Amino acid sequence: MSNWNMRHWVTASMAAIGTVATFKIMLEYRNWRRDSRQKKARRAERKRRREDPNRLAQKGLPTDAQLREATFMSIQNADRSVSLKGEDQLLAWLRAVEMADINAYSPKTRLLCATWLELYTKHRKFRAKSPEAFKAITEVNKHDLEIAWKLLENCRPEGENEIMAVRLLALRIAKRLKDHLRMVPIFDGIIGRLEREEDVHMREVLEAFIAAPYLGRWTATRLLGGYFVKKGGRLEDFHKVVEHPTDEPDMKILFELAQSKIEGLSDQDLPMEDIRWTEYVIKTLRIKVESVECDDEAEKKKAEQKFQSKIKWKEVKMPSETKILRLGAITQMLSFSMYPIPMVGPATETKMIVRGYANTTEGMRSEEINMENRDPNSKLWQGQYVCVEGKPPVTLRINIEMTLEELKSPQPESEEVEGKLQSKGELTHRRDSKSDPKPNES
Repeated sequence: MSNWNMRHWVTASMAAIGTVATFKIMLEYRNWRRDSRQKKARRAERKRRREDPNRLAQKGLPTDAQLREATFMSIQNADRSVSLKGEDQLLAWLRAVEMADINAYSPKTRLLCATWLELYTKHRKFRAKSPEAFKAITEVNKHDLEIAWKLLENCRPEGENEIMAVRLLALRIAKRLKDHLRMVPIFDGIIGRLEREEDVHMREVLEAFIAAPYLGRWTATRLLGGYFVKKGGRLEDFHKVVEHPTDEPDMKILFELAQSKIEGLSDQDLPMEDIRWTEYVIKTLRIKVESVECDDEAEKKKAEQKFQSKIKWKEVKMPSETKILRLGAITQMLSFSMYPIPMVGPATETKMIVRGYANTTEGMRSEEINMENRDPNSKLWQGQYVCVEGKPPVTLRINIEMTLEELKSPQPESEEVEGKLQSKGELTHRRDSKSDPKPNES
C-alpha cells in the first residue's frame, strides 16, 4: 500500500471514529435531555397533585398548605398543644393521610407532621388517669408513631438541615418503636462519617450517642462519648433523677460502664440477634446481708445493728408493678431502696449490671446491682446489691436471688382503645402538671 493510500485510510478511519463518537455523544445528550424532561415532569406532577385542593378534598383531606399551617400552629403553641378539637382534627387528618396518599404532601410538610406526632405521643401520656389507661395509651402511641415513620419514609428534603432533621427524627422514632433493625442503618451512617473524619453535626453525635447503648454498640459508645466530651459536652447534664425508669437513660452511667469494659457485657459489641425489647416482673426476691463496711467504727456498728435481722436469707415482698425493662442491649429499673432511684446498665440474656445515684438528705447515694442467670432453663437470677451512702460513707453489700417472669406485650388497638378510654373518662382532655403522673416513653 502506497503512502498516499495509507494516509487516506488513516484519515478515513479517524473520521469514522469521530462520527461514531459524535453520534454517541449526541445520543447520550438526547437521553439525558429526555430523562431530565421526564424528571421535571414528574416533579411538576407531584407539585400539581400537592396543590390540587379538589383532588385532596374529594378524599376528605386537607391541602398541603392547610396541613402544614395547622401542624405549625400546634407546635408553636406555648404549651406544645392546642384545643382538644384542634388536636383531634389534626390527628384524624394524619391518620387519613396514612390511608390515602402520603406522597401527595411536600417533604417539609411530612417532616413537620412527623415532628408533631413525636411530640404529641409523648405528651398524650400525661393525660392518663390510671395505670390501665397509661398502658393502653402506650399501645396507641405505637400506631401513631408508625404513621410518623411512614411520613419520613422516602421523604427527600432538599436542604442539608432538613435532611439531617429527617435522619435524626427517624432514629428517635425507631427507638421509641423499639425497632433496632430500623435504627441500625441510620446509626451506621453517622458512625461511618465520623470514622472517615467527615463533618458531623453535634446533634447527630448526640442522638447517635444516646442510641448506641440500645444497639449494644459499646465501642461506638466510647467513641461518641469521647467525641462529645472533647467538643465541650457535659455528661453530667444527662443525669436526672426521674420517677420512672423508662425515661431517657443516664448516659453518664452508661458511658462509664462502657469505658469499664465489663467482661461479658460492655467489653465488646452485642450481636444483633441478642438485642431484645421486653419487660420482666419480679415474682420473688430473697436477700441476705453479706457485709457492712465503714471507716468510722461508730457508724459501722450502727449500720450493723440496723441490718442485723437480714444476716440470713429473707423473703422480700415486691409490689406487683415493680418491673425490669430490657430495652435493646440495656436494662432499666428502679432500685430496691426506701426511696427508689433509676438504675441503668448493659444486659445480655445471662448477665446484667445496673447503676444509679442521687443526692439525698444523707448525702450522695449510689447503688449497683450485678446479676447473672447461670441456668438458661431457669428464671432464677443471682447476684449482689451494693449501696454506698452517708458521711462518712457506709457500704452495704447484700446477696440477692430473684425470679423474673417475662411479660408479653399486648397488640395495639389504636383508635378503638383511645375511644374507650375517652368514653370512660380515663383520658383527660388537658394536662395538669401538678397532678398528672410522670409518664414513661414508648
